[in-house]
Amino acid sequence: MSLQKPRFELSVGAFGFLCLENILFLTNYSYRFNYSLICTYLLLILFIYLLILIAITFLQKKDWLHPIFKSSNKVSWWISGLSLYMLYLSVDQGQLLTGIIAEHGMKGLWMIWAGWLGTFVVPLVFAPLWQKMNFITDNQFLTFRFPGKSGNILHLFRAVYVGGSVVALSLCFHVLGFARVIQTYFELDATSSILLTGTVLCLFAMKNVFDLKLKMDVFHAIIYFISFLVILFSVWKVAKGWDGIFTFFEKHPEKQQFFPAKSDSNGWFSILIFLGVQWWSCYLFDGGGPEMARFTAVKGKKNAVLTGVLPIVISLILNFFVVGHILLILGLHNTNSNHEIQYVESVLQVVPTSLKCLILLGFFGMFISTAESIMNWGASFLTIDAYKGYFRPKSSELHLRFISFGTMILLSIQAMIFALQIDSLQNLIKITFSIAAGVAPVYILRWIWFRINAWSQLSAMLSSAVFTLLYPSLHKILPFRSFPMEESRVLVVTIITTIIWVLITFLTPNQEIEVRNKMLPILGSRKVFIKSFVLALFLGILLTLLIPFCWYLILN
Repeated sequence: MSLQKPRFELSVGAFGFLCLENILFLTNYSYRFNYSLICTYLLLILFIYLLILIAITFLQKKDWLHPIFKSSNKVSWWISGLSLYMLYLSVDQGQLLTGIIAEHGMKGLWMIWAGWLGTFVVPLVFAPLWQKMNFITDNQFLTFRFPGKSGNILHLFRAVYVGGSVVALSLCFHVLGFARVIQTYFELDATSSILLTGTVLCLFAMKNVFDLKLKMDVFHAIIYFISFLVILFSVWKVAKGWDGIFTFFEKHPEKQQFFPAKSDSNGWFSILIFLGVQWWSCYLFDGGGPEMARFTAVKGKKNAVLTGVLPIVISLILNFFVVGHILLILGLHNTNSNHEIQYVESVLQVVPTSLKCLILLGFFGMFISTAESIMNWGASFLTIDAYKGYFRPKSSELHLRFISFGTMILLSIQAMIFALQIDSLQNLIKITFSIAAGVAPVYILRWIWFRINAWSQLSAMLSSAVFTLLYPSLHKILPFRSFPMEESRVLVVTIITTIIWVLITFLTPNQEIEVRNKMLPILGSRKVFIKSFVLALFLGILLTLLIPFCWYLILN
């Protein structure tokens, strides 16, 4: 039997890891006893980052004259795709996953894995449609899809509700995540960290032009990949290899199980909600948020699909390393009552001092890329759809630019205020799931079920928000009171919301013929739409089965 030569990719990878190990050792050794030199080194890295940031901003100063919310020039699919990946990436990703695994073990990850079920729907089904329609904001689709006064009412309501409230809540999630990073890095208190993070976000709001942002997202993506590689290797080295992922499970053997015990009815209820309800009720939207601007920034259907697929491929590859290095961290001896903060503390402890500033920039790249995207999206609703659309339709471009930047600053301040009131990312994300419960199906079905009207979507949005707020006071008197409240809320709100919007659909005027004439030229064929949708779900099911199965093989 002949010996096979090692694959070139693996050889290069091993060589790269060896080089990185030597670099980390040398930098750690060289600066271990020279604190002043370390400070100089850190300041140098920050200075280089700011220099590149300013250079990109001013060398692309023509972008400042471009539309704030939409790309004026078509870009390559990989640029738009990397920007989309940075939108999906979150600075609190490691914190959230650490909290979930520390509290629930591997079975807690079903809340995350369930999201893979619908992950191909947007790129394969909706990305080409958004690219074809080429709106400035996805909210403009409402006046196209829903004719008459009801469409205008829905258009204004969603602009104010989503742009002013939902976006601020979403921004709060990321502000809180990065605030914890600088809280640990600079040894600040929680309040000061949040205020500092909000101030930085306000400053970046004043340069948040979409064309410029696409370029900055690529720059921040490069910083993130480098910083994550450093984190991964540093944790791997301290844990003495990948065998360290078993240390956490040796201490907590029950956390290695992928499914709850037979007697754990609460655990089974949660998994059933994640896999049976949450992914389609809360996750599965039609890509009409900040994603839409990336699909319209490229040429043609093929490039729009590639833009949507690229983040999936990158996420799939990195998924195992992300969860793997969190398991290594949980296996270390240092503990914290707040496991979400423990992730940040552990990372900054294991990374060589001379490279901590690079890690800080990696966290910042994740934070600012996502936050700017959400902020830009919310401001587009408030400025273009609400302010210009209904209050000042004859506003000059200069006036609108002033309003746009001002709106983004106000959203940053609002997010900062929300962040001061919240101490758990898990609770916050579950609230956002509940607010969307039962609404997502309307966003999907409105493309092919032409009987759905503006009142259908409006009633779904209102009922999900109202019952999300009311549910805590109702939980104790409902049949699901013995199960976890957050999962029960998703189920109950989904059922009530669905009943309400379906009833409203049939009790309000039928505009089906008018809508059909508008939508069919965009869709081409409902059969093709349904076939693409089924294919996307099939691929999502495969991924949802594959990822836990691979982890089962790794851990067993």
